Amino acid sequence: MPKISSIKKRKVAQYLLEFPNETFKSDGRVLLCAACGQSVSCLQRSPRTQHINTSKHKENKSIFNIDLCRALIKADISLTILKNPTFKRFLEKYTGQAVPEETTIRKNYVDIIYNETLSKNLRIIANDVDGRYIANCIVGKLNSEPSKPIVLSCGELTKYNHQTIARFFNDAMSIHYENVLLFLSDGAPCMVNSGKILTTSYLKMLHLTSLAHGFHRVSETVRAQFPLVDSLIATIKNRVLKLKELYPNLCNPLEPIITRWCTWLVAVKYYLNNFEKIKDVILNLNSDNLISIAKAKDIMQNNELKNNLAYILENFCFFLVEVIKKLETSSLTIIENLVIVENAANTLNKVQGESGVKIKNKLNDVLAKNVGLKNIKTIRNILLNINENPSMNIEFTPSEISNMKYAPLTSIDVERSFSRYKSILRPKCVVAHLNLKINKCTLFKTVSKTTVMKMN
Repeated sequence: MPKISSIKKRKVAQYLLEFPNETFKSDGRVLLCAACGQSVSCLQRSPRTQHINTSKHKENKSIFNIDLCRALIKADISLTILKNPTFKRFLEKYTGQAVPEETTIRKNYVDIIYNETLSKNLRIIANDVDGRYIANCIVGKLNSEPSKPIVLSCGELTKYNHQTIARFFNDAMSIHYENVLLFLSDGAPCMVNSGKILTTSYLKMLHLTSLAHGFHRVSETVRAQFPLVDSLIATIKNRVLKLKELYPNLCNPLEPIITRWCTWLVAVKYYLNNFEKIKDVILNLNSDNLISIAKAKDIMQNNELKNNLAYILENFCFFLVEVIKKLETSSLTIIENLVIVENAANTLNKVQGESGVKIKNKLNDVLAKNVGLKNIKTIRNILLNINENPSMNIEFTPSEISNMKYAPLTSIDVERSFSRYKSILRPKCVVAHLNLKINKCTLFKTVSKTTVMKMN
């Protein structure tokens, strides 16, 4: 084999250093473009610059970079991993491609994936770790079959009020006003008021507040009616060590999360099933100089607690949890959803007692304030050919009425989108981005686009 001149070796090494973000490889003899699969002259500089500027090279190179960007985002891997030399060498060894820098991917390819995601095809608000008001706009196609919703936009609001929400929705929806038929949100006052504003602009749009969220508010009313049970749950969740000491095989007590639907009722089921063991734990606690433990012992010895637990079990515990879980199912028709709601309302109306009256009044109040529910029921009746009111009318075409069959009545997708947003902002990712000295505005733009891409 002929010897390779040292001058040629130096030139090859020099060109590899000169074009670090290109796909050039070399064995010391030949300069090869891995993206295009062809050799490039290393005698002069011009052949390489000409090759880099060819449309074939740009296309071949960008395909790999786009695929790499998409894979990292979908796999929930921070783009900063591209700064890891071991990871880069691994990719380059087994793909034969030059791995670009993190900044190259972030600046040039995140937008491409983002726009690609949006080209395939609301419900809104949370706070992030920096205290920003974050809104997600999720859209879906109304059709005679279930369709998968997508995150259309993730944006930051300057303030949390009905005007900023309405403005965010308008900015996100770059389609004709008559094509928006349903605006789904929770029952927060700001969302209700923003719905009133938007329905004046979107002439056909119905505003419906989430039915599952309404039943969650009913479950919160159940919680408020039984402070003894609530105090018991708050006390025992801080005594896990004592619980495990006395009953090592017993699962840890469930901790209710206020913003998670029906978790308080699920926690109540735990205490119902393990009442005697929980009582034993509390009575074995040392209450010297601890007012909270002394109070917990008083609660456990109060017969009203046991009576309250039995009442909740009989009338609300399993029933409300099951209703909310059913409403969270995304493939139900509006007919099936309304059957669940109406059966639940009938069941609650049968509940006796002073607390039961307050709870069923809460449900009736929630349903009465849901302005779009009446129109949804009208559409249901039309689809079932039920003529309760012969003059009933809705400003939809026949095909639009038919396409409302699988209209979502619960905003569960929004709750999940915020969970994904928070996972992107987990401490490791935030620190990694801050170490790159990206300003907060640029960081949020990257995070918002990443949220849209990961959710779709």
